[in-house]
Amino acid sequence: MDLVSQVDIIREEHPGCGVEKLYRTLKPECMGRDKFCEIFIDLGYRVRRIKNYIRTTTPTHLNYPNLIEGMIVTEPYQVLQSDITYFDIDGKFYYLVFIIDVYTREIIGYNVSKNMRKQSNIKALRMALKQIKSSEPETMIHHSDRGSQYGSEAYKDLLGNAGKEVSMG
Repeated sequence: MDLVSQVDIIREEHPGCGVEKLYRTLKPECMGRDKFCEIFIDLGYRVRRIKNYIRTTTPTHLNYPNLIEGMIVTEPYQVLQSDITYFDIDGKFYYLVFIIDVYTREIIGYNVSKNMRKQSNIKALRMALKQIKSSEPETMIHHSDRGSQYGSEAYKDLLGNAGKEVSMG
């Protein structure tokens, strides 16, 4: 019961503290780690993870091959990779499109918007293409997930006109 009281005190200040970290913090001499974890999990002290149910990808019917699987990237701008993430500010979601150069890990295109429509991705891609125009490698691959933004005709046309190969995972 003494350990339960100590755990409750720690959990008041640190509600996300896991059972193993509680064990390392308290270092009880009366039992080992496994027994401590078993008992406190049974008592309901396991930290529950909140699942993220917000989708940032709407899969398209497109079936482009994954051209970068197992590939060794040897120079800048050989492979560009794009994805969308989101963040919540006072209950409103904002979506951030990133395009990175896989070789240098540099962000070369980005855009923030209040929605996940293709215009945001197109703005990020235009920014990236403008930056790499001067030192373009012979072949360049644009890799993304199968989100509908990347499969839009406008996005594919922009990539095609720039001579970029489309790769999706």
